[in-house]
Amino acid sequence: MARGRWIVIPLFALLIVAAVMLAGRIGEVTTSEATLPGSDAARGIALMEEHFSDGRETTDVQPVFRHPGLTVDDPAYRAAVTRSLERAAAVVPGTRVVSYFGTGSRDLVGQDGHMTFATLTLPLDDLAAEERVEDIRAALGTPPGFAPTLVGGDAATSHDIGPGVEEDLARAEMIVLPVALLILLIFFGSAVSALLPLLMAGVTITLAMAGTFLFGQAMDIADLVTNVITLVGVALGVDYSLLVVSRFRQEMAADGDRIEATARTVATAGRAVLLSGVTVAIGLAVLVALPVPFMRSMGIGGMLVPVGAVFSALTILPAVLAVLGGRVDSLRVYPRRWRMREAALWGPISRAVTGWAMPLAALVLVALIALAAQSPGLDIHQDELADAPDVESVQAGRLVQAELGGSLNPDVYVIDSGAGDGVYDPATIAALGSVADGLRAESGIVSGVTWPEATDAAGFRRAAEGGLVDPTGRFALMQVAPHGDEQSASARELTALMERRSGAIAQAVPGGEVVLTGEPAAVNAFVDGVYGPFPYLVVGVLLLTFIALMRAFRSWLVPLTAVVMSGVSLLATYGLLYLVFQKGIGAELLGVDHEVRGIAFWVPVMIFAFLFGISMDYQVFLVERMRELHDAGETNRVAVRRGLASTGRVVATAAAIMMVAFGGFAAGSDMGMKEFGFGLAAAVAIDALLIRVLVVPAIMCLAGERNWQLPRGLARAARVPPRPVESYDRGRA
Repeated sequence: MARGRWIVIPLFALLIVAAVMLAGRIGEVTTSEATLPGSDAARGIALMEEHFSDGRETTDVQPVFRHPGLTVDDPAYRAAVTRSLERAAAVVPGTRVVSYFGTGSRDLVGQDGHMTFATLTLPLDDLAAEERVEDIRAALGTPPGFAPTLVGGDAATSHDIGPGVEEDLARAEMIVLPVALLILLIFFGSAVSALLPLLMAGVTITLAMAGTFLFGQAMDIADLVTNVITLVGVALGVDYSLLVVSRFRQEMAADGDRIEATARTVATAGRAVLLSGVTVAIGLAVLVALPVPFMRSMGIGGMLVPVGAVFSALTILPAVLAVLGGRVDSLRVYPRRWRMREAALWGPISRAVTGWAMPLAALVLVALIALAAQSPGLDIHQDELADAPDVESVQAGRLVQAELGGSLNPDVYVIDSGAGDGVYDPATIAALGSVADGLRAESGIVSGVTWPEATDAAGFRRAAEGGLVDPTGRFALMQVAPHGDEQSASARELTALMERRSGAIAQAVPGGEVVLTGEPAAVNAFVDGVYGPFPYLVVGVLLLTFIALMRAFRSWLVPLTAVVMSGVSLLATYGLLYLVFQKGIGAELLGVDHEVRGIAFWVPVMIFAFLFGISMDYQVFLVERMRELHDAGETNRVAVRRGLASTGRVVATAAAIMMVAFGGFAAGSDMGMKEFGFGLAAAVAIDALLIRVLVVPAIMCLAGERNWQLPRGLARAARVPPRPVESYDRGRA
């Protein structure tokens, strides 16, 4: 790479130009939709779109009306709200309206009769519906004498909350770069050396974005992928470049020949970067293997980050270093004489770790195991309404929940009667009326059932045509709301109950079929799709990581220690999440001012995937240097001590940058991103500053020469290759 630098640099420049063009179009392939294809919930949504909105995607807007004196049965109330709903429905032609005044269902009315809500189903996708929210609000207005109309629903919530989340993420990204630059300037003392890792981070992000856009031609990409790529790209891009540039400076100081220094850097630090990239990718593979497109796309975008980071660190970065040579240390920000000696701080730390290995490891592990013991209390059923910022759409949802004891988003039976006008058959009317009454009787978990209460054919037809039956009379929608929100225990019980009763309902409608969908059912199916295979995927990731590290270090004990300690740091992080967010210990420092029932369901999976991969960075950085020293003839204890002394500063600096990058998520208003950011920042702190630089070296010191032993049979099975350092030395000889 060093000798071909004038070929590599222009070719890489062309690649970056192409990548920038592709990365700029990533918005074309992203979506906020999170469904589980193939599930009943997804099939029910497809049926509703096909038969109730001419095959178009739909999104709901739900206005809430209140009057201090009149009730819903007063003609003036009815007339005012009906006019308001008609104006709103006219904003988007084809809008379907379900209200008390169309269906007669008292389950859409508050306890005292002064409040009611309606559902406007717009034949638009999420983004298009968000753009019409303000028009709908203006059309609805507030009828004279009424309290201000509150507009909720999915489209309104995304419209109200989305810009704030985007601002939070943009602010986090803007904070990361200057803080990372400051840390790097302190570390290197040179503007040139400090800027190189940031430039490589930018290259990494661009390559990952471009790759994600290409994958987006064949699959949906979650809109959060861009934010994940940006912050993880900064973390990994800076990490790998930090290690490579640091080693290059050391080699230049020892030799002075830029070509030899570059070659030696790639053979040593480059190998560590490659191994680290492989382990990070293995950790993120758990997301790719999940049968959930939303999470899979997050995994693909995440996996492209280490690919881009490794590719950059092993191609363009060595080429640039070979061009710079000694000038890599130019543009000093403080005099060289101020620079701390490499082992000035970490030398004493390494001596303390190796000298007090047993008590130090025991003390830290006891503390971490105590934290890990709290992890079983972690609840993944977030109350999104309680955790959301206090905007109009959230106020609407909270009001309905307080008045009705249930959710704006119910479970829905999509009922296919099997024939045109089949829903209006007297036997079907009676059968479905009994189903609705049976569900209303489950008052412990059901807050309301939106279904006509009329049993005569004419009255039922008038009520059902208010949005509950399609124009052909074949398909009907029975909406059943749980107590509490979509992820509450009541919602989960209701979904299970409705699943059990689906078969009996289909039998009651000869020739018909019943499909269960709706927000609670969809959310539960999504969570089951994520966590069902998750334990098996974790086992697979552990096994692959063990094999990769065993091949790299020619040892069975080092990879076993790495994998076990990663598990300890992960469980300790889960325990810390539980204590901070669910128990409220220190939560106010993060801006959490209310009781949190559970964390966002995607947070534990994402933390596992990113932490398990990223934690291997530190393991590889440290142990690779120790292995190198041991191969050169040092005893185990000396190799561990000198390896920690020379690499601890790099690991601590890399961890500090990662903590800033991930901590940026925690500064926002979105609770899920706050939990994700805090969890990852805490995980990096635990893993880097406690596990990797204290516990792992202490255990390796106690293990002695067993660290570097691998039975012959296992070595042959693993096909362990020769060491790159040894190969390079033989080549020079």
